[in-house]
Amino acid sequence: MNRVFRLATAPIRFLFFTLLRAFPESVAGPIVFETKSSVGRLFARRLRVNPRLKNYMNLGSANDRLDGYVAVDFFSSGAGYGADLRHPLLIDDDVFDGIFTEHTLEHLNYKEVAGILSECHRTLKPGGTIRIIVPDLSIFVENYVSDNLSWFHDWEREVLKPRGRSMISRMEALSFETQEHGHRSAWDFETMKVFLTRAGFTKICRCSFGEGSDARLLQDKDAVDRTMLSLYVEASKSTIAPEITRTAGG
Repeated sequence: MNRVFRLATAPIRFLFFTLLRAFPESVAGPIVFETKSSVGRLFARRLRVNPRLKNYMNLGSANDRLDGYVAVDFFSSGAGYGADLRHPLLIDDDVFDGIFTEHTLEHLNYKEVAGILSECHRTLKPGGTIRIIVPDLSIFVENYVSDNLSWFHDWEREVLKPRGRSMISRMEALSFETQEHGHRSAWDFETMKVFLTRAGFTKICRCSFGEGSDARLLQDKDAVDRTMLSLYVEASKSTIAPEITRTAGG
C-alpha cells in the first residue's frame, strides 16, 4: 500500500478503527484481518523472480529476514512480499530452488494447506525442495499415552512459564498446541505426507533439526521450545513432467 493511498484513506481508516473499538476482539479481530486481506490482494502486484538465478522463499517469514530469501507473509509493513496464503500466490511457475516454512502451516486449516502446498509445488523449479517445520502433535500424544510427566514439565518450563502460565494438566497441553495462538490444523508425519503427495511432491522424508538435503534450507530456529516438539519434513518437485493420459479419440 503506497504512501499516497495511505494518506488519501487516512480519515476512512480512522473512522473504521474507531467503530471497531465498540466490538470485542473476537469480533473486531477477524474483521480487521479480512479487510487487510481484501485491500492487500486488491493492490497486490505479481512478484517477479529471475528463474535463472538461485532463488529461495521463506513462506510465513514474520519479521525474519534470511539472506538470499524472498520473505513472504501476510500484508504488513514488515513483509518482504505481502500475500494471503489462503489464496493463490502471484508468482510465476518454476522460479524457486527451495522453499522454507517454519511454524506457519498450522495456522491454516487443512483445505487452505492443500492450496498453499499446491502453490509451493507450482512455484518450485523441477528438482526443487520444500522444507516444512510444524508442531508435531504425535509427540504430545506419545508422551501423554506413556504418562511421561517429565516431558510435559519440560514443555511447561519452555513454553508456558515464559508466558506467565502454569500447566493445569497434560490435556491442557494438547489443547494449547491445537487451539491457541491461531492454530487451525494439527500435524504428524503421516498426515503431512498425504498432503504433500496430493500436491504432487515426491521424495517425502522425515528429517531432524539441522539435517536436510539442501544446506541453504537449514534455517531451523535453534530454540528448545521448537526443537522438542517440531516435525521436520522435506519433499521435492519431480524433474519428470507428469504424463497426460489421453482417452481414445482425444
